[in-house]
Amino acid sequence: MEKQNVNKHGLQRGIDAPIKRDIRQKCGFGCVKCGSAVYQYEHVDPEFNDAKEHNPNQIVLLCGGCHDLVTRGLLSKDTIKTLALNPKCKQTGFSFGPFDIGTEPPEIIVGTYRCKNVKTLISVHGESILSVNPPESETAPFSINALMRDREGNELLRIENNEWKSKSDNWDVEVTGRTITIRKKLGDIALVIRADPPNKLTIVRMEMEYNGVKISCKENDNIAITNPNGTILYTNGMTVVNYEIGLNIRENGFDLPSGGGPGSSVSMDYFRVGGRK
Repeated sequence: MEKQNVNKHGLQRGIDAPIKRDIRQKCGFGCVKCGSAVYQYEHVDPEFNDAKEHNPNQIVLLCGGCHDLVTRGLLSKDTIKTLALNPKCKQTGFSFGPFDIGTEPPEIIVGTYRCKNVKTLISVHGESILSVNPPESETAPFSINALMRDREGNELLRIENNEWKSKSDNWDVEVTGRTITIRKKLGDIALVIRADPPNKLTIVRMEMEYNGVKISCKENDNIAITNPNGTILYTNGMTVVNYEIGLNIRENGFDLPSGGGPGSSVSMDYFRVGGRK
């Protein structure tokens, strides 16, 4: 049955952005019952048709599955109200969601840095922060693993075998369609990831510090990597195919792709190593 966009009091179903953010923050950015970060905004008491306003204290986040249990009468609104007092994400410290990755090598894009069939896309001082592992069997998917931090080095989100987890103490985590957006404060976007199942994942925006190395990128713009000594690598339009390691960031410099296999290739529109900004 299609949802009505206006209730009996003339209240529009659409919720203003600040109220949505308040709801996300109080719920820990996921379903209050299971912690899934793929959610809907659910009026609990009163239900939407009887509501005269969008009161964040009367609305919770529910995933599609848990919402369906409520709709079918298998999960009561009283139970949801009790769960909302101690949401699952606040208990575990994170909300979570799956990436649909197929059995073909996915294309991973960081700004304008594109990789396909590259095992370690970015390595910092010998530690992989973004990698893609081959399937464990013929029918299993490729596996993405990553650790994303903010510009102060605090963890924002990690990906473990295609499941992403965002910390519930972030200021804001918003999932809209295929896009995950994490903000440090109003207007301060720290990370944006867009999924294009099953063979593409794009880091649209990133402002990150890892072990003293700063990495920043925006979609369709150059990626900038700054070492603690002030050396900066700028690259735009870099494509790497069939390599073990893409960008290897060392303590005093940078290594370009290494460990190339059959059909390996590297191309770039722009590459420069400079001094301090």
